[in-house]
Amino acid sequence: MKLWRIVPVIIMAGLLGACQPQGTSSAPQQNQTDSCADADVLATIDGTPITEKDIEAVVPDQLRQVRMELYAAHKAGVDQLINEKLLAAEADEQGVTVEELQKKEIGAKVEVTDDEVEKYYNQRKARFQGKEFSEVASLLKGYLYQQKFSDARNDYLGKLKKKSKIQFMIEPPRVEVVAGDYPGKGPEKAPIQIIEFSDYQCPFCGRARETIAQVLKEYGNKVRYVFRDFPLSFHKEAQKAHEAAHCAREQGKYWQYNDQLFKQQRALTLEDLKKYAKELKLNQEQFEECLGSDKYTKMVQDSLRYGQSVGVSGTPAYFINGRMLSGARPFPAFKEVIDDELAR
Repeated sequence: MKLWRIVPVIIMAGLLGACQPQGTSSAPQQNQTDSCADADVLATIDGTPITEKDIEAVVPDQLRQVRMELYAAHKAGVDQLINEKLLAAEADEQGVTVEELQKKEIGAKVEVTDDEVEKYYNQRKARFQGKEFSEVASLLKGYLYQQKFSDARNDYLGKLKKKSKIQFMIEPPRVEVVAGDYPGKGPEKAPIQIIEFSDYQCPFCGRARETIAQVLKEYGNKVRYVFRDFPLSFHKEAQKAHEAAHCAREQGKYWQYNDQLFKQQRALTLEDLKKYAKELKLNQEQFEECLGSDKYTKMVQDSLRYGQSVGVSGTPAYFINGRMLSGARPFPAFKEVIDDELAR
Protein backbone atom coordinates (compact mmCIF):
# COMPACT_ATOMS: atom_id res chain seq x y z
CA MET A 1 0.00 0.00 0.00
CA LYS A 2 1.38 3.39 -1.01
CA LEU A 3 1.96 6.17 1.49
CA TRP A 4 -0.72 8.41 0.06
CA ARG A 5 -3.31 5.68 0.64
CA ILE A 6 -3.12 6.61 4.32
CA VAL A 7 -5.50 9.52 4.75
CA PRO A 8 -5.41 10.97 8.26
CA VAL A 9 -7.87 13.81 8.72
CA ILE A 10 -6.89 16.33 11.38
CA ILE A 11 -9.16 19.20 12.30
CA MET A 12 -7.53 21.62 14.72
CA ALA A 13 -9.42 22.21 17.94
CA GLY A 14 -9.35 25.93 17.23
CA LEU A 15 -11.72 25.34 14.33
CA LEU A 16 -14.42 24.46 16.84
CA GLY A 17 -13.70 27.39 19.13
CA ALA A 18 -11.54 25.44 21.57
CA CYS A 19 -8.97 27.30 23.66
CA GLN A 20 -5.50 27.28 22.17
CA PRO A 21 -2.27 28.62 23.65
CA GLN A 22 -0.98 31.82 22.09
CA GLY A 23 2.49 32.22 20.69
CA THR A 24 4.97 29.38 20.17
CA SER A 25 4.87 25.92 21.64
CA SER A 26 7.53 26.93 24.13
CA ALA A 27 5.25 29.49 25.79
CA PRO A 28 5.01 29.12 29.58
CA GLN A 29 2.10 27.12 31.00
CA GLN A 30 0.84 30.26 32.76
CA ASN A 31 0.25 31.99 29.42
CA GLN A 32 -1.77 29.02 28.22
CA THR A 33 -3.97 29.18 31.30
CA ASP A 34 -4.52 32.91 30.92
CA SER A 35 -5.42 32.46 27.28
CA CYS A 36 -8.06 29.90 28.18
CA ALA A 37 -9.48 32.13 30.88
CA ASP A 38 -9.66 35.13 28.54
CA ALA A 39 -11.28 33.04 25.80
CA ASP A 40 -14.05 32.06 28.19
CA VAL A 41 -14.94 35.72 28.90
CA LEU A 42 -17.36 37.03 26.26
CA ALA A 43 -17.99 40.46 27.76
CA THR A 44 -17.54 42.50 30.93
CA ILE A 45 -19.80 44.98 32.67
CA ASP A 46 -18.13 47.31 35.16
CA GLY A 47 -15.28 44.81 35.31
CA THR A 48 -17.54 41.83 35.97
CA PRO A 49 -17.06 39.13 33.30
CA ILE A 50 -19.84 37.42 31.34
CA THR A 51 -18.60 33.95 30.42
CA GLU A 52 -19.65 31.17 28.10
CA LYS A 53 -21.00 29.32 31.11
CA ASP A 54 -23.24 32.29 31.92
CA ILE A 55 -24.88 32.37 28.49
CA GLU A 56 -25.36 28.60 28.52
CA ALA A 57 -28.09 29.19 31.08
CA VAL A 58 -29.70 32.00 29.05
CA VAL A 59 -29.82 30.63 25.49
CA PRO A 60 -29.13 26.88 25.78
CA ASP A 61 -31.39 25.82 22.90
CA GLN A 62 -29.91 28.32 20.44
CA LEU A 63 -26.35 27.36 21.35
CA ARG A 64 -27.15 23.66 21.07
CA GLN A 65 -28.65 24.17 17.61
CA VAL A 66 -25.73 26.26 16.39
CA ARG A 67 -23.22 23.68 17.60
CA MET A 68 -25.12 20.90 15.85
CA GLU A 69 -25.21 22.88 12.62
CA LEU A 70 -21.52 23.76 12.90
CA TYR A 71 -20.60 20.12 13.42
CA ALA A 72 -22.78 19.06 10.48
CA ALA A 73 -21.07 21.62 8.23
CA HIS A 74 -17.59 20.54 9.34
CA LYS A 75 -18.47 16.86 8.94
CA ALA A 76 -19.90 17.41 5.45
CA GLY A 77 -16.77 19.29 4.41
CA VAL A 78 -14.45 16.67 5.85
CA ASP A 79 -16.41 13.85 4.19
CA GLN A 80 -16.24 15.59 0.82
CA LEU A 81 -12.47 16.07 1.06
CA ILE A 82 -11.93 12.47 2.16
CA ASN A 83 -13.98 11.19 -0.78
CA GLU A 84 -12.08 13.36 -3.24
CA LYS A 85 -8.70 12.20 -1.89
CA LEU A 86 -9.71 8.54 -1.91
CA LEU A 87 -10.92 8.69 -5.51
CA ALA A 88 -7.84 10.62 -6.63
CA ALA A 89 -5.52 8.10 -4.94
CA GLU A 90 -7.32 5.12 -6.46
CA ALA A 91 -7.37 6.73 -9.92
CA ASP A 92 -3.64 7.40 -9.68
CA GLU A 93 -2.99 3.80 -8.65
CA GLN A 94 -4.96 2.50 -11.63
CA GLY A 95 -3.40 5.03 -14.00
CA VAL A 96 -6.69 6.67 -15.00
CA THR A 97 -8.47 9.96 -14.32
CA VAL A 98 -11.05 10.26 -11.54
CA GLU A 99 -13.76 10.63 -14.17
CA GLU A 100 -12.63 7.42 -15.90
CA LEU A 101 -12.44 5.63 -12.55
CA GLN A 102 -16.00 6.55 -11.63
CA LYS A 103 -17.27 5.60 -15.06
CA LYS A 104 -15.57 2.20 -14.85
CA GLU A 105 -16.16 1.29 -11.19
CA ILE A 106 -19.52 2.96 -10.61
CA GLY A 107 -21.33 4.16 -13.73
CA ALA A 108 -20.77 0.97 -15.71
CA LYS A 109 -22.45 -1.03 -12.94
CA VAL A 110 -25.58 1.13 -12.70
CA GLU A 111 -28.57 0.29 -14.86
CA VAL A 112 -32.17 1.47 -14.83
CA THR A 113 -34.63 -0.64 -16.79
CA ASP A 114 -37.84 0.57 -18.44
CA ASP A 115 -39.81 -1.74 -16.16
CA GLU A 116 -38.33 -0.05 -13.08
CA VAL A 117 -39.25 3.38 -14.41
CA GLU A 118 -42.81 2.33 -15.20
CA LYS A 119 -43.21 0.69 -11.80
CA TYR A 120 -42.00 3.86 -10.08
CA TYR A 121 -44.51 5.92 -12.10
CA ASN A 122 -47.44 3.63 -11.34
CA GLN A 123 -46.71 3.62 -7.61
CA ARG A 124 -46.74 7.43 -7.53
CA LYS A 125 -49.11 8.23 -10.35
CA ALA A 126 -51.13 10.75 -8.33
CA ARG A 127 -48.06 12.95 -7.89
CA PHE A 128 -47.74 13.61 -11.62
CA GLN A 129 -51.00 15.60 -11.86
CA GLY A 130 -52.48 13.71 -14.78
CA LYS A 131 -49.31 13.54 -16.90
CA GLU A 132 -48.97 10.38 -18.95
CA PHE A 133 -46.05 8.01 -18.44
CA SER A 134 -44.59 8.92 -21.82
CA GLU A 135 -44.38 12.58 -20.77
CA VAL A 136 -42.26 11.93 -17.68
CA ALA A 137 -40.47 8.69 -18.49
CA SER A 138 -37.14 10.24 -19.48
CA LEU A 139 -37.07 12.50 -16.42
CA LEU A 140 -37.89 9.61 -14.11
CA LYS A 141 -35.21 7.45 -15.68
CA GLY A 142 -32.63 10.17 -15.08
CA TYR A 143 -33.80 10.59 -11.50
CA LEU A 144 -33.61 6.86 -10.77
CA TYR A 145 -30.20 6.67 -12.40
CA GLN A 146 -28.88 9.45 -10.16
CA GLN A 147 -30.26 7.66 -7.10
CA LYS A 148 -28.65 4.37 -8.07
CA PHE A 149 -25.39 6.08 -9.01
CA SER A 150 -25.26 7.83 -5.63
CA ASP A 151 -25.86 4.54 -3.79
CA ALA A 152 -23.23 2.75 -5.88
CA ARG A 153 -20.75 5.58 -5.31
CA ASN A 154 -21.27 5.41 -1.56
CA ASP A 155 -20.74 1.64 -1.62
CA TYR A 156 -17.54 2.04 -3.64
CA LEU A 157 -16.23 4.76 -1.34
CA GLY A 158 -17.00 2.52 1.61
CA LYS A 159 -14.69 -0.12 0.15
CA LEU A 160 -11.94 2.46 -0.39
CA LYS A 161 -12.30 3.70 3.19
CA LYS A 162 -11.73 0.19 4.52
CA LYS A 163 -8.35 0.18 2.73
CA SER A 164 -7.31 3.50 4.31
CA LYS A 165 -6.62 4.79 7.77
CA ILE A 166 -9.05 7.60 8.48
CA GLN A 167 -9.12 9.37 11.82
CA PHE A 168 -11.75 11.98 12.63
CA MET A 169 -10.60 14.59 15.11
CA ILE A 170 -13.84 16.57 15.20
CA GLU A 171 -16.05 15.66 18.13
CA PRO A 172 -19.83 15.84 17.67
CA PRO A 173 -21.85 17.93 20.13
CA ARG A 174 -23.33 15.81 22.88
CA VAL A 175 -25.94 16.29 25.57
CA GLU A 176 -25.71 14.35 28.81
CA VAL A 177 -29.03 12.49 29.00
CA VAL A 178 -29.87 9.88 31.62
CA ALA A 179 -32.21 6.94 31.16
CA GLY A 180 -33.75 7.19 34.63
CA ASP A 181 -36.14 4.47 35.75
CA TYR A 182 -37.72 4.13 32.32
CA PRO A 183 -38.17 0.90 30.34
CA GLY A 184 -35.30 -0.31 28.19
CA LYS A 185 -34.18 -3.11 25.92
CA GLY A 186 -30.66 -4.48 25.50
CA PRO A 187 -27.60 -4.70 27.77
CA GLU A 188 -27.23 -1.78 30.17
CA LYS A 189 -23.52 -1.48 29.33
CA ALA A 190 -23.96 -1.69 25.55
CA PRO A 191 -21.61 0.63 23.61
CA ILE A 192 -24.57 2.39 22.00
CA GLN A 193 -27.15 4.01 24.27
CA ILE A 194 -30.30 5.26 22.54
CA ILE A 195 -32.83 7.24 24.56
CA GLU A 196 -36.07 8.14 22.81
CA PHE A 197 -38.53 10.79 23.97
CA SER A 198 -41.87 9.86 22.44
CA ASP A 199 -45.63 10.47 22.46
CA TYR A 200 -48.17 7.67 21.91
CA GLN A 201 -50.53 10.02 20.08
CA CYS A 202 -47.86 11.41 17.74
CA PRO A 203 -48.20 9.92 14.22
CA PHE A 204 -44.52 10.49 13.48
CA CYS A 205 -43.60 8.46 16.57
CA GLY A 206 -45.82 5.69 15.25
CA ARG A 207 -44.06 5.70 11.89
CA ALA A 208 -40.70 5.44 13.64
CA ARG A 209 -41.51 2.05 15.23
CA GLU A 210 -40.37 0.13 12.17
CA THR A 211 -37.06 1.99 12.09
CA ILE A 212 -36.37 1.38 15.79
CA ALA A 213 -37.16 -2.32 15.32
CA GLN A 214 -34.69 -2.41 12.43
CA VAL A 215 -31.99 -0.72 14.54
CA LEU A 216 -32.44 -3.23 17.37
CA LYS A 217 -32.39 -6.17 14.96
CA GLU A 218 -29.36 -4.89 13.03
CA TYR A 219 -27.18 -4.07 16.04
CA GLY A 220 -28.42 -6.57 18.63
CA ASN A 221 -26.52 -6.46 21.92
CA LYS A 222 -24.51 -3.45 20.83
CA VAL A 223 -27.53 -1.25 21.58
CA ARG A 224 -29.36 -0.29 24.75
CA TYR A 225 -32.68 1.37 23.90
CA VAL A 226 -34.71 3.33 26.46
CA PHE A 227 -38.22 4.76 25.94
CA ARG A 228 -39.01 7.97 27.83
CA ASP A 229 -42.37 9.73 28.06
CA PHE A 230 -42.96 13.04 26.30
CA PRO A 231 -46.73 13.57 25.92
CA LEU A 232 -47.32 16.79 23.99
CA SER A 233 -49.88 19.17 25.52
CA PHE A 234 -52.10 19.25 22.40
CA HIS A 235 -52.41 15.46 22.38
CA LYS A 236 -55.12 15.30 25.01
CA GLU A 237 -55.14 11.51 25.44
CA ALA A 238 -51.38 10.99 25.43
CA GLN A 239 -50.75 11.65 29.14
CA LYS A 240 -53.10 8.91 30.31
CA ALA A 241 -51.82 6.51 27.65
CA HIS A 242 -48.29 6.92 28.99
CA GLU A 243 -49.52 6.29 32.53
CA ALA A 244 -51.37 3.18 31.34
CA ALA A 245 -48.18 1.78 29.83
CA HIS A 246 -46.46 2.06 33.21
CA CYS A 247 -49.42 0.29 34.83
CA ALA A 248 -48.94 -2.53 32.32
CA ARG A 249 -45.26 -2.52 33.21
CA GLU A 250 -46.19 -3.46 36.79
CA GLN A 251 -47.51 -6.72 35.35
CA GLY A 252 -44.52 -7.35 33.12
CA LYS A 253 -46.17 -6.38 29.83
CA TYR A 254 -44.87 -2.89 29.14
CA TRP A 255 -43.56 -3.52 25.64
CA GLN A 256 -46.65 -5.46 24.55
CA TYR A 257 -48.82 -2.58 25.77
CA ASN A 258 -46.45 -0.05 24.17
CA ASP A 259 -46.85 -1.83 20.81
CA GLN A 260 -50.62 -1.86 21.16
CA LEU A 261 -50.80 1.87 21.88
CA PHE A 262 -48.80 2.69 18.76
CA LYS A 263 -50.99 0.39 16.66
CA GLN A 264 -54.12 2.10 17.99
CA GLN A 265 -53.02 5.75 18.09
CA ARG A 266 -56.47 7.05 17.16
CA ALA A 267 -58.20 5.12 19.92
CA LEU A 268 -56.70 6.11 23.26
CA THR A 269 -59.71 6.94 25.43
CA LEU A 270 -59.85 5.57 28.98
CA GLU A 271 -62.14 2.79 27.82
CA ASP A 272 -59.72 1.93 25.02
CA LEU A 273 -56.82 1.77 27.49
CA LYS A 274 -58.78 -0.62 29.68
CA LYS A 275 -59.72 -2.72 26.65
CA TYR A 276 -56.08 -3.16 25.61
CA ALA A 277 -55.23 -4.33 29.12
CA LYS A 278 -57.97 -6.94 28.87
CA GLU A 279 -56.74 -8.07 25.44
CA LEU A 280 -53.25 -8.56 26.87
CA LYS A 281 -54.76 -10.60 29.73
CA LEU A 282 -53.57 -8.27 32.48
CA ASN A 283 -55.12 -8.40 35.92
CA GLN A 284 -57.94 -6.00 35.06
CA GLU A 285 -58.75 -4.92 38.58
CA GLN A 286 -55.12 -4.15 39.39
CA PHE A 287 -54.65 -2.31 36.09
CA GLU A 288 -57.74 -0.11 36.49
CA GLU A 289 -56.91 0.67 40.11
CA CYS A 290 -53.41 1.74 39.02
CA LEU A 291 -54.71 3.87 36.17
CA GLY A 292 -57.38 5.53 38.27
CA SER A 293 -54.98 6.40 41.08
CA ASP A 294 -52.81 8.73 38.93
CA LYS A 295 -49.88 6.74 40.31
CA TYR A 296 -47.63 7.53 37.34
CA THR A 297 -48.79 11.05 36.52
CA LYS A 298 -45.72 12.63 38.11
CA MET A 299 -43.32 10.14 36.52
CA VAL A 300 -44.64 10.95 33.05
CA GLN A 301 -44.57 14.70 33.66
CA ASP A 302 -41.07 14.51 35.15
CA SER A 303 -39.88 12.84 31.96
CA LEU A 304 -41.53 15.56 29.87
CA ARG A 305 -39.87 18.36 31.86
CA TYR A 306 -36.54 16.56 31.79
CA GLY A 307 -36.76 16.17 28.03
CA GLN A 308 -37.41 19.89 27.66
CA SER A 309 -34.36 20.63 29.82
CA VAL A 310 -32.08 18.69 27.45
CA GLY A 311 -33.44 20.32 24.31
CA VAL A 312 -36.44 18.23 23.27
CA SER A 313 -39.19 20.36 21.72
CA GLY A 314 -41.02 17.79 19.59
CA THR A 315 -41.39 14.07 19.08
CA PRO A 316 -39.84 11.71 18.38
CA ALA A 317 -36.43 12.85 19.63
CA TYR A 318 -33.48 10.52 20.07
CA PHE A 319 -30.15 10.78 21.87
CA ILE A 320 -27.57 8.31 20.55
CA ASN A 321 -24.71 8.38 23.04
CA GLY A 322 -25.79 11.95 23.69
CA ARG A 323 -25.99 12.93 20.01
CA MET A 324 -29.42 14.32 19.24
CA LEU A 325 -31.44 13.08 16.28
CA SER A 326 -34.85 14.71 15.83
CA GLY A 327 -37.89 13.48 13.96
CA ALA A 328 -38.99 10.22 12.36
CA ARG A 329 -35.68 9.66 10.61
CA PRO A 330 -34.99 6.72 8.27
CA PHE A 331 -32.72 3.83 9.20
CA PRO A 332 -29.67 5.23 7.32
CA ALA A 333 -29.71 8.31 9.59
CA PHE A 334 -29.42 6.07 12.67
CA LYS A 335 -26.87 3.84 10.98
CA GLU A 336 -24.60 6.78 10.16
CA VAL A 337 -24.46 7.92 13.79
CA ILE A 338 -24.28 4.43 15.31
CA ASP A 339 -21.50 3.28 12.97
CA ASP A 340 -19.57 6.46 13.69
CA GLU A 341 -19.94 5.89 17.45
CA LEU A 342 -18.84 2.26 17.17
CA ALA A 343 -15.80 3.34 15.14
CA ARG A 344 -14.84 5.75 17.93
